[in-house]
Amino acid sequence: MYASINGTEIFFDIEGGGLREIDGRLYEHPTIFVLHGGLGFDHGYLRDGLSRLSDIAQIVYVDLRGQGRSGRPPLATSTLEAMADDVAELIRYLGVRKPYLFGHSAGGFVAMLLALRNPGLIGGLILSGTSPTVAPVRDESGEPAPSLADRASPDALAAAAKVFSGEITMDTVATFFDKVGPYYAGPDHPELTARLMRPTTQNVDMMRHFMTKLAPTYDLMERLSEIAPPVLVLVGAYDWVCPPRAGRAIANGVQHGKLVEFQHSGHFVFSEEPSKFRSEIEDFFASSTAPGWY
Repeated sequence: MYASINGTEIFFDIEGGGLREIDGRLYEHPTIFVLHGGLGFDHGYLRDGLSRLSDIAQIVYVDLRGQGRSGRPPLATSTLEAMADDVAELIRYLGVRKPYLFGHSAGGFVAMLLALRNPGLIGGLILSGTSPTVAPVRDESGEPAPSLADRASPDALAAAAKVFSGEITMDTVATFFDKVGPYYAGPDHPELTARLMRPTTQNVDMMRHFMTKLAPTYDLMERLSEIAPPVLVLVGAYDWVCPPRAGRAIANGVQHGKLVEFQHSGHFVFSEEPSKFRSEIEDFFASSTAPGWY
């Protein structure tokens, strides 16, 4: 499905009903708008984990502007702020009251910006494997952050160095996912990244735009205290992309934050430990600080 929003076409897909029958009466399900990472990917890799929630929530998958099945406006218009505004307008367009936002990785950047730019629009944030800044995050615990170098082969480190230095082409991205992809998940799930990425399209131009133009200026550390809705922060113990200390900074910085660490996961906690993931989402829905559907 498509919505014409802010000068482009935004693709979205809905899974799960908006109403739930309990003892012969109908109640509204919570609605979760799902924002993918990358940037330069689409929502496809998230369906494996988020679809497991479709019996307890209505799931709205979104392809952010310039990615997936959404329109291709000029890259200069594809800022994190514009993406946040697109999703806010989509929420209004669909008439959803107080939805949750699920933001994974860079999708979490967009989700936090939306909460800052549209106070009162959403009911809560679920942030998975994300960060308040691309700069190194200080951590009072003294625990070292997991790193790719701790686990990866020399070939993988060389492939990563090319992409992270801005050499982003079809060839370097393909080599990156072949060599580095297995290390995005925890040690118990080396095959997971390849499986999750099969239904996901990749836009190299957007990847390059994100890495060279958007990411270097992204920093919300000083604004976290302005985020008022309840925030559930999910981190994987082996996540070197957005390490646990970044999640701790978010949970400690927002007004109402809860941190949950997944001991056997890397960057994809929703698919690496699906039972624990679902349990934490259910607890968040039922908590006193989140809207009371349960």
